[in-house]
Amino acid sequence: MDDRTPSSAAAGAFESLAALQQLTLEAGLSDSRQQLIFRIVNRSILYCHYDRAVLWSWTARGPRLLGVSGQAGVTERSPLAAQWRALLTALPAPDHAAVVGSQTFPGPEDAWVPLAERTNGLSVAWLPLKVRGRMVAGLWLERWGQASFNPAMLPRLELLAQAYGVAWRSVTGLPHPWRARVTSRKGTVALTAAVVLLAALVFVRVPLRIVARCEVVPREPVAVTAPLNGVVDEVIVLPGRAVERGDLLAVYDKRIATEEVQIARQQVQIIESELQRARVQAFDDPAARSDIALLANRLEQERVRLQAAQYQVERLEVRAPVPGTLMFDDPSQWRGRPVQVGELLMMVVDPTRTKLRVWLPESDNIEFDRDAPIAVVLDSDPRTRRSASLCFTANCAEVDRDGMPCFRAEAEWSDPGPGLRMGLQGTAVLYGEEVPLGYWLLRRPLATTRRHLGI
Repeated sequence: MDDRTPSSAAAGAFESLAALQQLTLEAGLSDSRQQLIFRIVNRSILYCHYDRAVLWSWTARGPRLLGVSGQAGVTERSPLAAQWRALLTALPAPDHAAVVGSQTFPGPEDAWVPLAERTNGLSVAWLPLKVRGRMVAGLWLERWGQASFNPAMLPRLELLAQAYGVAWRSVTGLPHPWRARVTSRKGTVALTAAVVLLAALVFVRVPLRIVARCEVVPREPVAVTAPLNGVVDEVIVLPGRAVERGDLLAVYDKRIATEEVQIARQQVQIIESELQRARVQAFDDPAARSDIALLANRLEQERVRLQAAQYQVERLEVRAPVPGTLMFDDPSQWRGRPVQVGELLMMVVDPTRTKLRVWLPESDNIEFDRDAPIAVVLDSDPRTRRSASLCFTANCAEVDRDGMPCFRAEAEWSDPGPGLRMGLQGTAVLYGEEVPLGYWLLRRPLATTRRHLGI
């Protein structure tokens, strides 16, 4: 029970309030951080009795000694400072005010015991100083001997810590929380990593890389085209078969052509008979001599027509122009199909001679380095990486089998190797000029953004 009279208690409260106001004013009028530190450790005794005050800054790297009451210099590397630092590091909740004793440190008794023995008993009040809710410093108040701090005193002491926190902000120019995070150890590491990454994006140069679909196609194929207009009666051979030069490949429907030959032959015979009769009549009838020249001309025309019909009949059979392997669609699709002169029927290729055809997307038709080899991985053998040299790139786009506009490019194998069959598909990697890594990563997003925004 408090034995003080009401008047004395009121007087004590008034004195405490006056001391708090005076210390708050002095701290707020501090011209420098060092002056504020001196006032915190030496002038706080007006508000609360203590035997020694120690002020610490609180950073991501741990507590750092700023000042000790009654001492002009700070010896941060002294054994006593090391004991204090060990105790502060072991505080369970350093951002909360607390009365600290031996029971607070179950671990670092080796640091508390010699400190308490030196002062013949020790009681500590720990007051964190906060700015914008973040702990920036801490005040360590010690009472020696039998004197001790009462936990009931903490609310009153926290008022003093709040006043010092406001003054600390005004004299130290504490940065905004996000800037404080940047200056912390993690923030420094993250900022360093960001700077290194940015430098890599700007200064590291890599060749521009394009990935496109590709397929193995025959090299220098020989086209077999329709020799005349007509209807295909039958395809004799099957796709993929090897043929020799002159082998029969397909035949036309011969009925119309054969009838034309017969009609032309009959016309020749008729005109030959008329011409013979006119020559006989010319001996007795001079007027018949004028018909001889006319009939001779008609006979010549019909003979030419007969030769043309016979030529058509001779070309009703399509034969292989060179030896090789046939490439064409399903033979049943050609049966009864009308064709025009020059229409492609099939191709004769050499299966041992192939090249690479690459379909470049319309947005990836860049300036390629023709000296850099193309890396090719076929879907049928993804374990093998092949090499080819770019030799041709189309100047205009065309529609591929998927209906997408692409630029066609062709390449010759550097080392064909085994297993290259016509029709195989895969992926080709083409290389362009060297560009910054940032452009290499952002080229497509930048193009998409500019296309949609129109900038």
